[in-house]
Amino acid sequence: MMAEKKDNILRRQIDNVQFRRISEEDRMVEFVASTSSVDTYGTVIPVDRWDLSRFSRNGVIGYQHDIYYSSDPDNVIGRGEAVVEDEALVVRIFFEPAELNERADKIFRKIQFGSISAVSVGFQPNAPGHWGRKADGEDPEIYYYNGQTLLEVSVVNVPSNPDATKRSIEEERASLPKREPETVQPEENPEERKTAPDTTNIRLTIAKAQRLLAQNNIKQ
Repeated sequence: MMAEKKDNILRRQIDNVQFRRISEEDRMVEFVASTSSVDTYGTVIPVDRWDLSRFSRNGVIGYQHDIYYSSDPDNVIGRGEAVVEDEALVVRIFFEPAELNERADKIFRKIQFGSISAVSVGFQPNAPGHWGRKADGEDPEIYYYNGQTLLEVSVVNVPSNPDATKRSIEEERASLPKREPETVQPEENPEERKTAPDTTNIRLTIAKAQRLLAQNNIKQ
């Protein structure tokens, strides 16, 4: 049995991928990889804060994430491009031709047929995020990332293992910072505003008495 993969890469498997376009001529599949909606992990990955620079330089597309754990070069099945448009992270996969990689060709055909219909994106957070703030209209049970780098994209088999997904969710949420209780500012009590005495007249009386006393001393 293959050893369980452990690294510092966070992954999001996208079941029932929203394929936007499939081109037989270009051997290309375009799909929506991520939006700013709440995912199954109970987190929000802001689509406008994706750092795509690393992926743009070397957009390797893998199969089953085995590009890190296997020496088989055919687990690299193509190259990828990623852009943010229409408030979504859009990824295009260009599959290697059959004469170069039979596995890549088979996966491309299976996607066309519909028997493989899931991908997974790997990313790393760039900055600390935060738990939802009620004052900002956010859900306190949701963790909001604050920017992330796209590292890799893999085509993966379906259905996903629900136990593995559940364990992955639990591990990721356990690694997040602890929720800090929100500080609720107490409402001002209108009655308290009335308790402060008005000392204006007293101050004026004292000032007048001091002037009279000073004038009396001068006359003497």
